[in-house]
This record gives sequence, structure tokens and C-alpha cells, in this order.
Amino acid sequence: MKKSKLIAALQTINEEEAARLQKFVASPYFNEQEELTRLLGFLLGFWPEFTAESLDKRACFAAVFPGRPYEDKRYRYMASNLYQLVERFWVVEQQKQETLRNEVLLMDSLSSRRLDKGYQHSHRRIDRYMKQQTARNSEYFLQQLHWAEAEERHFGRQRLRQYDASIQRAADMLDRYYHLRKLRFACGMMDRQTIIKGDYSLNISNHWLAHLQHQQFFDEPIIELYFNILQALLDENDATHFDRLQNMLAHHSASISKESLKDIYLFAINYCARKIRQGQEAYISRALQLYLDGIESEILIDGGYLSPWAFTNVVKLALRLRRYNWIEHFIQRYGPALPDIFRENALHYNLAELYYYTRRFEKAQEHLNQVAYSDLNYYLGARVILAKIYYEAQEIEPLLSLLAAFTIFLKRNKLISADLKQTFLNFCDILFQIVRGRRRQWNKLGGKIRTTRLLTDRTWLLSVYEKAAPDVG
Repeated sequence: MKKSKLIAALQTINEEEAARLQKFVASPYFNEQEELTRLLGFLLGFWPEFTAESLDKRACFAAVFPGRPYEDKRYRYMASNLYQLVERFWVVEQQKQETLRNEVLLMDSLSSRRLDKGYQHSHRRIDRYMKQQTARNSEYFLQQLHWAEAEERHFGRQRLRQYDASIQRAADMLDRYYHLRKLRFACGMMDRQTIIKGDYSLNISNHWLAHLQHQQFFDEPIIELYFNILQALLDENDATHFDRLQNMLAHHSASISKESLKDIYLFAINYCARKIRQGQEAYISRALQLYLDGIESEILIDGGYLSPWAFTNVVKLALRLRRYNWIEHFIQRYGPALPDIFRENALHYNLAELYYYTRRFEKAQEHLNQVAYSDLNYYLGARVILAKIYYEAQEIEPLLSLLAAFTIFLKRNKLISADLKQTFLNFCDILFQIVRGRRRQWNKLGGKIRTTRLLTDRTWLLSVYEKAAPDVG
């Protein structure tokens, strides 16, 4: 009973939703079965935990049908019907948020009923609303498309033999919506493939991209921004695409919605992260600046909260630039902005990083021991920090044991992308070779550290390699 779909659904609603759901189920327009109203009222008496021992199917049936013998089949039908009503309630709640879409539907309905005065009033309301929308995104183009299509249907009902611009506007908005969404999906697939192993098909040809350029991106900066993101992902060796992307961000942010800007910032940051893993240190400061711009403008702040992964990455990048005092200020300022459920983990992990870099190894290990490694990024990062601590503290046996276990974990994990996996495998291999210090291969090892494309903590590895060189002659 307590694991049923109905109970699981009711556990997700808040107090205000529960009150609206009761009104919804009690409405004869949506529900003509009075027993469902009684069942919902009984169940909500156990909200929100639904853990009371007295909550079972027989108790529910008795509350709805006092004095009647329990009928399991009837109860199951009743619970199923109530669950379907809950789902329908969610759809109605979602539709209530679609203000413009509802207005377009109303305008279309008024047109079909030949209520021209009402149609014109509705049309003016939509016009005022759309003029207030300054930020362009795919939702904006879709709204414009729906509006133009409704106008085109209205024109068709009038059977006038004259020019009307609505069909052209509908076609134009369809072009903008389609090309932007297609680019967004393609960028998402390319970006995911760099982290998680997967096989996506972009279905985008060079002719398609050339057509988009020929159309001058329909004079929409947001389409050009996503075009440059895709080009940067397709050809990471050509930095001009990313340079153009950053330049456009600086000049066109005001015309793009916050949701889209967040998406674009994260694509740009992920691009920098891959470049950093490839050894291009210049991208450290660029990635940090993107994060800070996004946080200070609240583009990367969601509902008043800062993502723990963004928080962690800012600390990591600033550590690479040795901005230790700044990091402590950042942690104090933005630690309270972390979501409650992630705050403790994020603070422990990032303080461990800071204490490692400032050579307070014992304090670093104390904080690492308090991190719950439920997230892959925390696990990978913590293994590297611990390996570096063991090496610098000359605890060789624990270090070798850690490298062996970490290597096995990486090789067996099938969810990590090939590039990310190789980045950490190369770290383990090179650090192992540094520890072993074989004379004949020492010079080759230095070249390997400098030229290996996928490698985390390259600068640190070079540093310890150079310090270890005299000891092996």
C-alpha cells in the first residue's frame, strides 16, 4: 500500500497543491465518482509521510464505504482512477502556467465562432504581451509561431482574396524555432559525449550549416551563438569559434533569456574544461571568468541557489591560479548559497582542496574523510587529492595501493566517457612511473607528461617530475 503509485504521487505535493487537488477532485466537471473525493480526503489525513501503521487498503475502503465488506478489486479500480485524476490535475496545473498559449487557444476559438470583437481584444492582449518579451529563445519563437498560425487560420476563415503577412511570419518563426532547437540538441549531444559514453547521431550536414550561414542566422544572435558553440565542439583545434562565442556573449547577453544564457555559459565552461585537461593552461583564467560573470549576474544562480558543481569548479580553477586568500573569501560568501542537501559535502571537499594546496595535509584529509562520494566528480577529484598528499608526504605504500585501486575502478567503470577515463588513467600511470623512477625511461617520461593530450593535474606532475629527476641521476 505504502509503495503504491498513488501514495508515491501524493507524497510529492505540497500543502497548497493538496488543497487545490481536493477542489479539483471534488469538481463534477473532472470527476463524477464521489467515492474518489472521500478516498482522497482520507489519504490526505496521512500527508505528507503516509507512514502510519493504520494506513492500509482495508482502512481506505472502510473510510469510503463504512460498514461494507472489503472488495479488493473495487479498491484497486478506485485507487487507479484517483491516481489518473492526480495525473490529470498535474496537466491542468501545468497548462495554467502556459498563459500565452492559453490566450492563443482562446483567440483561435473566438475566431472559429465568428466572435470578431472578442478575437480583436484577445489579439491586442497577445500583442501587448509579446512586445514586453525582449529576450529571445526557442520558447519565444514557438509562441510567435503559434500566434501567427492562429492569425493565418483566422485569415483563412474570412475567405479574403488579399495579401496577409501572417503566413510569412509563421514560416519565419518556424525557421528560427527549428534551427535553434536543432542546434541546441546537437550541442547537447556533442557535450554529453565528452563526459558520458554514448553514441549520438547529429544528422547535421555541412550543407545545412552553410544554409544557416547564408541566411545570416536569420538575424538572431542566439542562433549564431549556438552555431559557434557547435563549431567549437566539432573542431576544438580551431579556437576562433570559441573566441567569437565569448565576444558575442559580451555584446548580446541583454537580448537572450536567462535560461538560454545559463545553457550557453555552461557549454563555454565545459569547452574550457576540456582544453584545460589537454594542457592548455590559458583556459583556466577564461573558465574562471565565465563562472564569475555567470554567478555575479545570477545567470548561474537558480532559485537563489548556486550549484555545488559550479562552486567546486570555481575553487578548483582559482587554486590553479594560486588565489588562496580570494578562495577563502569566495567560500565564505557563497557557501550559504549552496543547496542544503549538498552544502556539507561541497564545503568539506573544497576546504580539503584548499588545505592541500596550502600544505595543511592533515586538515585536508580530515575534510576528505567527511565527504560522501555519491557523485562521480567528487570521487575522481578526491582520489587525485589523496594521491598527491601521499606523494608529497612520502607515504609511498599507501600511494601505490591507492593508484592500483583507482586504476581498477576506472577500467571497470562503463559509465565514464573514454576521454575522461583516459585522463585519470594517464595520471595514475605517470605518477606510478615517477615513484618508480626508472633511469632509462626518465627523459621519455618528461616528454610524455608534456605531450599527453588527456591528463589531469599536468602542472603538478611536471613539478614533481622535475624535483625527482636529480634523485635518479
